[in-house]
Amino acid sequence: MGCKYIAIEAPPEVDAKAAVLAWRQLLAITHGRWRRWWSGQEHLIWEYRFTGAALSVRVWVPGTIAVSQVTHALDAAWPGAAYTVTDAEPPLPTGEAVTIEGGVFIPARHALGLPLVADAAAGEVLRGLVAAGAAGRQTERAVVQIVARPASSRAVRRAAKVAAGPRTGGSFIGEVLDLVTPGAGHHPTGNRKPVESNRVTLHRKAVAERLATGSLWTMQVRYAAAVTGPKEVAIARARDLAAGTAAVLGGAWRRRPSRRIAEAVNAWAAGSGLLVSADELAVAAHVPSDTVMPALARAGARPVAPVAALLGGGRGVKTLGQALGGQRIGLAARDARQHVHVIGSTGSGKSTLLLNMMLADIRDKRAVVLIDPKGDLVNDLLDRLDPAETTGRLVLIDPDRTGGTHPRPGLPPIAPGTDPEVAIDHLVGICRRLWERHWGPRANDILQQSLRTQVYLSAKASEARTTDEAKDMADLAGLTALPILLTNKHLRQRYTAAMDDDNLREFWTWFDSLPPSTSAPAVGPVLARLRSVLGRSFVRETIGAPPAAASIDLGAALDNGGIVLARLPKGTLGEDTAKLVGSILFARVWQSVLARQGIPEERRRDCVMYVDECQNFMNLPDTVGDVLAEARALRLSTVLAHQHLGQLDRELESAISSNCRNKVFFTISPEDARRLSAHTAPNLTEHDLAHLGGYTAAARLVSGGVEQPACTLTTFGPPDPRGDAASVAAQADRFPAFRYRSGT
Repeated sequence: MGCKYIAIEAPPEVDAKAAVLAWRQLLAITHGRWRRWWSGQEHLIWEYRFTGAALSVRVWVPGTIAVSQVTHALDAAWPGAAYTVTDAEPPLPTGEAVTIEGGVFIPARHALGLPLVADAAAGEVLRGLVAAGAAGRQTERAVVQIVARPASSRAVRRAAKVAAGPRTGGSFIGEVLDLVTPGAGHHPTGNRKPVESNRVTLHRKAVAERLATGSLWTMQVRYAAAVTGPKEVAIARARDLAAGTAAVLGGAWRRRPSRRIAEAVNAWAAGSGLLVSADELAVAAHVPSDTVMPALARAGARPVAPVAALLGGGRGVKTLGQALGGQRIGLAARDARQHVHVIGSTGSGKSTLLLNMMLADIRDKRAVVLIDPKGDLVNDLLDRLDPAETTGRLVLIDPDRTGGTHPRPGLPPIAPGTDPEVAIDHLVGICRRLWERHWGPRANDILQQSLRTQVYLSAKASEARTTDEAKDMADLAGLTALPILLTNKHLRQRYTAAMDDDNLREFWTWFDSLPPSTSAPAVGPVLARLRSVLGRSFVRETIGAPPAAASIDLGAALDNGGIVLARLPKGTLGEDTAKLVGSILFARVWQSVLARQGIPEERRRDCVMYVDECQNFMNLPDTVGDVLAEARALRLSTVLAHQHLGQLDRELESAISSNCRNKVFFTISPEDARRLSAHTAPNLTEHDLAHLGGYTAAARLVSGGVEQPACTLTTFGPPDPRGDAASVAAQADRFPAFRYRSGT
């Protein structure tokens, strides 16, 4: 087994006393008496390595010691730190052009072997070392190694003798000599009284205190600098490094240059050491606790393993990613009904997660609806779909496609078979929310009554006396006919004057009585907004007045595993148009799901609606929280994705927080992390949420109806493209799937 390096990335907050705990736990590497006699005692090396101005903290572990034994001790001391285990390589470069200078530290004489005093209140003692080491150029490398080996029993016995001091009771020969040569030091009782300086007494006391800790190591400190250049430069760098190291060790040590320092450092030699306690060793060998230390890379989010209750795969489970230790984490369809909230900055991995989730749903024959305001997600999905799995299931709403020989898929806001009053309320509410700065109570009333009139005329068209009259009444239906209904008084009055709906007749009587100076401002907001979006052929053919035979029967799609992909790029459609079409699709899905209330729950099939940049499309007048709460029982799962909390208004944020019980958080801003950490605490803190790596997410999922503790996972990359995007998309043109037939 080869030697290993454990590279440590410091957590954001470091307890100054944490290193003591680490070194006390690491005493577990101590061999028993006989094994130590036979093979010796392995040592660890705590290493500060400087490559240019960058500092890395590493622990060298010999192959005979389990790496996990060391990492567990480090975890206990520094929760939140990150560790990377690699094969050990010599820390210093070698070669003819490289000059290496350095040495070791030995106890100073005046300190009588006292290495350093551990003082938890001393603060960050590594500042001088880091400042000296980080001053090097990019081509230079420097190391400081603290070699630590559990103290042998022989070294402990010697220290105990030193702590005990000279014997106070004289021997028989000593007493005889005292009688022959009486003088200073002769005690009246006949015992010898030792005479010691204060310095020796303090040293004995320090050794005794060290022994009392019970955690004893032998320690050696060495330093070296490798420079590609003149020897004088290397000597200067080594001198600076030694000065910084001396600041850590205090005045109890002095440096001694060594000509063979490169061999010792690169061979991880043990060398001879001095007895120290774990407290003293921790002063020199610890993770820097300064929160601001540019030379040192801080750890990101700590990896947290999932609980055993989280599913990893199987039938009906869509895999989200891989957790610490390689365990797969998935979400069952029944738990996905609790809805999923996905949030993360651009490029963090949201789209890849959504892509893999949709592929799993499509594979399991669940209906999928996607609202994509960018367009790339739909294209990526089409490129990975199997034509054999999508035949007869696909509906593609895309402004860049003409529909081939078939008309575009129609998405009328008031569809056949739905409750027209609910559809009208939804459409009016959408318009009010989208254009609230230009919308008032009068515009609201005018649009609502106009839509009711269109529904009335459509129903009465079958009772018309002539074909031309039936055609005229039908032509007044649909969003594209609203400007005609509101501005052509002569045509309007032909059908509204004799209406048998008292409310509608009274409304139009009032409206027709308005002078132009009053009616024009009243209808202006409605007409201006509608004309701005209906000027596009895609909008007219999709939501304006699509033929009944081309309109999508969303109820059939949701009940039969349909795949409805709405590609609504803002760059092509404009922001308002994309929001309007996407909001109408969201409303239409909800209306179709509401129709399931008359079906027994066990017969309702699961369907999933994915909404990217969800804040743009959740514009129903209904309370969003109520919609999400009712959707569970109706077997509609939603996956709501966006980038940051600032995109959500207070009502939407509260609804998502309360009703989306499955949380998947990619890296987010510190402000959002502070608010969202309540969902992941105590396993993951706000620092963790703000420092997640790419394609790494914090997940708090529901399993078996119970919210499980938060964990971290790494999402899988997207599958390789199949190259069948064109043939898959063509299926949506050739097969008028889930479209209303004539006469329905």
